[in-house]
Amino acid sequence: MASIRKRGNSYLLVVSMGYDLAGRRRKARQKTVRPPVGLTPKQREKWLDEQATLFELECREVPEAVRRDMTLAEYTELWLRDIAPGKLAKSTLVREKQDIDRFLPYMGQYKLKELRPEHFRKLYAELRKTKNLNNGKPLSEATVEGVHACLCGILSNAMEGGFLDHNPAWRTYRYSGTRKQVRVADEATTQKIIAALENESLKYETYFKLIIATGMRRGECCGLKWGDINYAERSIHVCRNVVKVSHEDIVVKSPKTKAGDRYVYFTKEMESLLREHYKNCVYETETYDKRKLTDDDFIFRRREAELPMTPTTFTYRFKQILKKNGLPENLNVHSLRHTTASLLIANGTDVATVAGLLGHSQVSTTLDIYTHSFDKNKKAASKTLQKGLAI
Repeated sequence: MASIRKRGNSYLLVVSMGYDLAGRRRKARQKTVRPPVGLTPKQREKWLDEQATLFELECREVPEAVRRDMTLAEYTELWLRDIAPGKLAKSTLVREKQDIDRFLPYMGQYKLKELRPEHFRKLYAELRKTKNLNNGKPLSEATVEGVHACLCGILSNAMEGGFLDHNPAWRTYRYSGTRKQVRVADEATTQKIIAALENESLKYETYFKLIIATGMRRGECCGLKWGDINYAERSIHVCRNVVKVSHEDIVVKSPKTKAGDRYVYFTKEMESLLREHYKNCVYETETYDKRKLTDDDFIFRRREAELPMTPTTFTYRFKQILKKNGLPENLNVHSLRHTTASLLIANGTDVATVAGLLGHSQVSTTLDIYTHSFDKNKKAASKTLQKGLAI
């Protein structure tokens, strides 16, 4: 793909043209573009990627024959067969297939070159009226947004392959209603959860407290191995994620993004808990597996197996803990991650640091999710300003 270089308020697209028959490098082709005003950082990045792809297609002079007269249904079938399996994780592909089943009845008959923004807007309006088969309620806005993201991804691939000269789904979706805030526990509730965990088995206490202490995702915590812990620095290398798709074997894979491969840190108290859990694991491994525990063993693994525990096991157990202790049952394991991030921000930790600990690729992601957590800081800043101005 064309390289993108920032030049003040504009961007320079550069496409390498390879070598001629004599082995001499051909002169690269360049083009300057300026993003539309008002785009968010994420939208600007997407717009630039699209422009870079279009410019490369132009430079390569993709034959018109490549842009076949295909319908969206036909291209989606091609995408599912030839592109998606090598590009998406199994869990993501399962979700994409659900979204495809939602949009194909409405749009599958259109030829790619016939697609217009109004087709997408009409689709989203229809989906908002559609009932969820499980609970009878209208589909959530998050589901509609997911369908849009799926369509954008598929049509971006069509554009890269020369089937389209632009992505017709671009900027056709607008969130309807008010976005739901992430579910978090306040400091008092978090303390009650921590106290309740001390009545659980050591394995579950360690797992949930580790998520509270570090903000890891549940699958990342399941993917930890003993060799990932550095006690001297009190750090943990987060470098795996565990995913379980219905009717499929458990999958241990690398983080989705480069930012997901990171280090998180723990306290002396957490170190004591980890060491105690380690002693239990040593005993269980020697007793049931008849072998020594190694650095390559998962911290949270199935007994008499070399596989990690399934994330949903902890989801189910956490719900039981909440119910048993009279704690808010609208919380879940992911709420512990949100709680950690929110408390860090509310206590003055800078957003870039929080984004790094959470494994977010962009600080804007952290800002979007945890806007509500800045309320405490905003109030304090306002009081300081008003006090200084004596108003």
